[in-house]
Amino acid sequence: MTTEELGELFLVHLYDLAEAAPHPNFLFMVNDFASTMGISDREGLQKALDFLGDRGLIISAALDMWGGISAAITMEGSVFVEEGGETGIIARYRQDPQSFRRGLPAEPPPAPAPPKEAGAGSGGTCGVRPRIHAVEAILADIEEVLEKDATTAPEAWRDGLADLATLKIQMGRNVKNRQVIEAVLDNLGAIPSVTPLVAGLRCIIGAYLE
Repeated sequence: MTTEELGELFLVHLYDLAEAAPHPNFLFMVNDFASTMGISDREGLQKALDFLGDRGLIISAALDMWGGISAAITMEGSVFVEEGGETGIIARYRQDPQSFRRGLPAEPPPAPAPPKEAGAGSGGTCGVRPRIHAVEAILADIEEVLEKDATTAPEAWRDGLADLATLKIQMGRNVKNRQVIEAVLDNLGAIPSVTPLVAGLRCIIGAYLE
């Protein structure tokens, strides 16, 4: 299985999880996908995640203490799945998902990869490569969710949009005010509809600012 095929298989898995979730922007564990599909080639899976991230189809964040990575599908990723992808594996998966869940062909276990080095001040909780396009993609997702949010009190909703605008301005500056960014992230994180997205964004921005 090529990197692109594995990436698309993970993407359609992520798409289905997001569709079934009460909110479409939750982060999901990559390890669960590997276990479900019987994937032991962790190095190959990481390459597939990098491939998807480089194309803006997923946001990867939240490296936990066991090295597990959470990921969220972006709007571009959802459209990519709905259009059938490029390798044909999404159509094959749709026709017979159980054949994939029984496990992929066995592969020799890869040599252990050296642990990723977390950015200073991250507390070892974020295993994300600092890519500004990832920040822009998740900011767009937060804005879309906020615009459709009918559960947050009107005043808090307006404050959230104002905080989001402030964050966009800060991230567009050459010299960024980290104190302002962290305060705005705290405010946005208190809005339940975008809390999962803000958690991932905090990791990505923390890595980007190092």
